[in-house]
Amino acid sequence: MRNVAVLMPPTVRPFELAVYCEVFGVDRTDRAVPPFDFAICSERPGVPVPTFGGLHVTPAHDLSRLAVADLVAVAPPAEPSRSVSPATAAALHAAKDRGARLVAVCSAAFLLASAGLLAGRTIAAHRMYADRLRDWFPEVTVDPSLLYADDDPVLTSAGTAAGIDLCLHLIRKDHGAAAAAAVAQGMLVGPYRTATQAPQGPRFSAPSVGPGAGGGTAFERPDGGIDKLLDWALGNLHEDLSIDVLARRAFLSTRSFARRFRAATGTSPYAWVLDQRVRLAQTLLETDPSMGVEEAAGRAGFSSAALLRQHFQRRFGCSPTAYRARFAPSSPG
Repeated sequence: MRNVAVLMPPTVRPFELAVYCEVFGVDRTDRAVPPFDFAICSERPGVPVPTFGGLHVTPAHDLSRLAVADLVAVAPPAEPSRSVSPATAAALHAAKDRGARLVAVCSAAFLLASAGLLAGRTIAAHRMYADRLRDWFPEVTVDPSLLYADDDPVLTSAGTAAGIDLCLHLIRKDHGAAAAAAVAQGMLVGPYRTATQAPQGPRFSAPSVGPGAGGGTAFERPDGGIDKLLDWALGNLHEDLSIDVLARRAFLSTRSFARRFRAATGTSPYAWVLDQRVRLAQTLLETDPSMGVEEAAGRAGFSSAALLRQHFQRRFGCSPTAYRARFAPSSPG
């Protein structure tokens, strides 16, 4: 993913458009983020597109720009619609058929659905739009419990902030954890929330690789007791972090702990710990190409390299060794 084209409908929501511009349109090569050939296009280039509040945005490119994009990011219209022009629908289908990814943040899903690109797929959607999407497009499965849905090559997000998570997910998927973290740090947000994390859940910064097994910094956590526990867990990912251990450390019953943990993080203790361990393993493999998979697994808290391989294969479609070869500066021969 190096070539990104943003498709603007006849009206546009400015914040979601700005998400694409901020993630893919800002040059961060000084922080080892690959450059993106970024462009904004529409059916009528050079014609100002109205947004909320009287702001107008003038796209410079026409629909032919989609023909060379690796990623076509669809901006949501000011109001959802059940129709799309034949020219736009044809350009989107052509992009998908030649292997480009299609991304729709928030209500941009209406445009993809209208073009017939979401039939038979499960998508993420903001709760305020979920019922309308189901009514208008019964062939689409809408899951408002998801922050974003990666049904590659079509990806959708539940809302504006979830669109940031989805874009960071794409950076992480194609260019590694370090690149995603650099983009996130530049935007002053946590690197990403997982797709299944509850939409109201907070963000967290990525575990840093320090003298111990792991580390990290809390960000926007509402429960002080859980907050302190998470900071401790991030620094001790190699320890036993079962729900029983965590609950005892929090001086709570497992039931009360699970309830408070979900309220504070938007996910379960098991899912959160697993996510942090995978992310730490990613960082270790990226930053130290001489480290063996067995050592990375142990430092990240996995009982064996086989278990780490299982989770890497499930999440990234490759082994830890293949991941390291792709994203580390160099790898052992």
